[in-house]
Amino acid sequence: MDPVPSNISKTYPKRGPLQQFRLSEGAAFRCFRCGEAKKSKLITLYSSDWSRKLCNGCYGRLLSLYEIKAGTATDDLRAEQLAEALLSLVSADQLRQAERTFRASEKRAEVLAPHSLRFVATAEHVATQLESDPQLEWSPAVIGLCKAVEAEVVSRILIPLALLTANQDLSDDKKDKDIGRIAAYCIDTERKPPELGTFAHFLQTVIHSKDRRETSTLIRCFLELTRKWTGSTWILDPQGLRYALAILTASYRNRAAHIDELSRQDYADCRQHTFGKEGLVWQLVVSTETHK
Repeated sequence: MDPVPSNISKTYPKRGPLQQFRLSEGAAFRCFRCGEAKKSKLITLYSSDWSRKLCNGCYGRLLSLYEIKAGTATDDLRAEQLAEALLSLVSADQLRQAERTFRASEKRAEVLAPHSLRFVATAEHVATQLESDPQLEWSPAVIGLCKAVEAEVVSRILIPLALLTANQDLSDDKKDKDIGRIAAYCIDTERKPPELGTFAHFLQTVIHSKDRRETSTLIRCFLELTRKWTGSTWILDPQGLRYALAILTASYRNRAAHIDELSRQDYADCRQHTFGKEGLVWQLVVSTETHK
């Protein structure tokens, strides 16, 4: 017998962890997500748990996350949609406060690019509001950390590379299936920046393709750029940046973009990998320091 003070007149199909029931009479409840007291005949449960009822507003937000994760779009597009969902969860005032809080807790935050700081601060703010067990809302928070890394890669590597190649002919590189999207961005930085997976694939090509090192203008310019960095070894090491990005993409970003329900532990592990004491963001910062 379900623990409800009324008969269930209709049961709706499950949509991921969400399921709705219609009661014969309206019943009062408190939304486990926002804490608001409501009364309705239509009740939504999270993970089939009658103690985790949702109001219509929270149901709509969680349903939109599930539809993104369960959709047929590419992983890159789903990650973009989840990043937008993350930023929509906070107001401008909350974002400013979150950035101030992150700067105070992470003195190294001063070296981050503005977009990177925006994403990681928002992810941290949202993470403090969530319960620790697996649920849909951990996905946007994890995606926020991934987008922060992406913003640092763009700021520290791709924009300087675009400046260096400004007077170069990259037409042949643009046609190359392995490095073409990086070349296209260098030609036109107003376009959408390449995603983490695209850059990681470019980096793998740089590391392993001896022929392209000799024939590609883009890769020649990239290597010229790395010669200015005091920590270029980590950038060009197969077990360095490329490996760190591969872990981030496979273990966190792709899982967040699919129907997996992530947990606080997943977020904590991703944060450790990206912004922990030896996180890849801080290694990227140190590795791209320029020799004066």
